[in-house]
Amino acid sequence: MRFLCPFFLLLTHLTTAQNYVTNGSFERELPRKAGVWKVDVETCQFSKSSVFFTTNAQGWLTYDVMTPDLLVLDTLHGCPRLPKPVKGNRMVGLIMYHPFQDGQFSFDYHELIQGSLGKPLEKGKTYRVSFWTRSDDSLGVGHLNEIYSQPTSIRPVHCGNFGFYFSTGPITTRENFMESQLDFAVQPQLNLEAIVETSSEWRQYNFTLRADQPYQYFLFGNFFSDAVTKINMGDEERMQLDIKNTERDFWHKTKRIAYYLFDDFRVALDTSTSTLVLEKALRENQRYTFSEAVLFDFGQANLRAGAQTELANLRQFLQKNSNLHLEIGGHTDNIGGTAANQRLSEQRAQAVYDYLIQHQIAKNQLSWRGYGETVPLAPNDTEANRQKNRRVEIKGNKQ
Repeated sequence: MRFLCPFFLLLTHLTTAQNYVTNGSFERELPRKAGVWKVDVETCQFSKSSVFFTTNAQGWLTYDVMTPDLLVLDTLHGCPRLPKPVKGNRMVGLIMYHPFQDGQFSFDYHELIQGSLGKPLEKGKTYRVSFWTRSDDSLGVGHLNEIYSQPTSIRPVHCGNFGFYFSTGPITTRENFMESQLDFAVQPQLNLEAIVETSSEWRQYNFTLRADQPYQYFLFGNFFSDAVTKINMGDEERMQLDIKNTERDFWHKTKRIAYYLFDDFRVALDTSTSTLVLEKALRENQRYTFSEAVLFDFGQANLRAGAQTELANLRQFLQKNSNLHLEIGGHTDNIGGTAANQRLSEQRAQAVYDYLIQHQIAKNQLSWRGYGETVPLAPNDTEANRQKNRRVEIKGNKQ
């Protein structure tokens, strides 16, 4: 049976809360100023230098040696080889994996971009950080083919290590960041280690950050060596290709690239952890829903570190209401096999159950169940709808 209630409007908190990121969807251009060089970006084209990005996306910077693609759709005709962005007519394309064995340098080549915040984060407060991304093998191949003047072997891959490094000051654009990482590595506060593969669809990823400084900037990209970055290639094949490429001249190397599109970066004050919101939902509707991204990484059943903030409020509510029994229900979308979805939903429900039991909640207050893909909140016809279906739902009744 499907239950619909006004409480589900609360799930939109992240999209309605104030976004601190300046120009999170890259739509606004820097204004022209007398005496300041500005390069006009071309529609439907990859960028040729860092200047295309830094002079055409207000609030954003990159390093001089990098060429992230500010991809702009033709507003009249679109672009045949580009998908539509999540918002507006602009998005960014980044190389997230390209090992030094395959290239011309002594360091891995990744592209990183710095965003700015409209106001500093407040120390001690919790924020939701999110972005949309899309894996697209054909664009990665096309990107490298435009760089090289002759045909070369290109192997598209998918990778992990999508990270955010928050700082109080801006980057120095002249720095060769990936070379600096070899000796003075910057560690991101937030990092998604798992391989990101979106099947040529846009997918949103979410993080939780508790600010320990008045951060006003963030650097985004892959901060880690490609040697430790997970990719969808077996260890043996990967090792053999590393060896072969080290021995080959540049034009005979097989060049691996993980290329992703990005849009709609958001940093917003976390209001979902309000105990008042949770209590109101459970008292009035006997129901509360955590979206998948709040508790788990995509396709995983281990609780994320940020999930503890959400579940701590649920624990406090149960401690104050010892006569209430809760069922923890795990739900999935319809992507993947029915049996695998059932198993994942059970594992997620049990993970929440185990957390609460380990934090002194009585077993007679709890039960858990996996529903798999059988109780969708919305049709599984778009990525946005499928995200609604990937959830953990709490249902209550008095004992």
